[in-house]
Amino acid sequence: MSTLRKPLNPEHFIMNLVNTFSSALLLAASITAVSADEHPVWTYTGEHGPAHWSAVDHGFAACEIGRHESPINIENAKPAPPKYPRLAVSYKTLPLDILNTGHAIQFQAQASDSKILLGKGEYQLQQFHFHSPGEERFGGKSSDMDAHFVHKNSKGQLAVLAVQFNIGMHPNRELQKLLEQIPAEPGKEQKMDNVRIDPTALLPRKRGYYTYDGSLTTPPCSEGVTWIEFKQAVEISQDQLEAMQNYYRGNQRPVQPLNGRVVYEVK
Repeated sequence: MSTLRKPLNPEHFIMNLVNTFSSALLLAASITAVSADEHPVWTYTGEHGPAHWSAVDHGFAACEIGRHESPINIENAKPAPPKYPRLAVSYKTLPLDILNTGHAIQFQAQASDSKILLGKGEYQLQQFHFHSPGEERFGGKSSDMDAHFVHKNSKGQLAVLAVQFNIGMHPNRELQKLLEQIPAEPGKEQKMDNVRIDPTALLPRKRGYYTYDGSLTTPPCSEGVTWIEFKQAVEISQDQLEAMQNYYRGNQRPVQPLNGRVVYEVK
């Protein structure tokens, strides 16, 4: 025996549809929020650019409220006191792992004895990466490209050597080796076991520099980083600059205020 169904109220049908749609939206939003928390997305432009880094993730708060941030505009530096810790570079030829991070090309040092000394403090080379234009400004001007050599000591403290690159008549041989190995796909890692690199060949011959207390120039913008800014630039070719810019162009954080910090010059 069949029973007659009660006709569906149109208003109830619409309300059920709205509730179902709303639930789907909330679920999608929650999934998106989890993904964003696990992998915070930041960029160099737009709504996730430098002016908004602190809003992308709560761990990026220093990008907005930090008082010793980098990069800076270097001018009116003071001579370093005689007892100020001086730099000594001790790099060895080494193999690298190359990573296209999605923000820069990063060359990660495999186990090696490459290090720097700041006075009696020893820092091991961890990785180096490139920005174009260069992030540091000297009298308000940027270089065509720079490299940041990141080092860490036994206490976890960081020291960064910044090298500027400008277009000249001749290519840099060591940079060319790197360019020939870069993976095109972001996130892909590639080992350079068969190609050995001498990082010293990417440094200027004259080692005068500026130094100051700063931060990482990318999120989370952590402070307490010792910066060494070489004054002399290294020459690269137009082709080499364009090859690097094929991966990233404009990955440069705006200049940050000094907030009373002193920049020292070491000749």
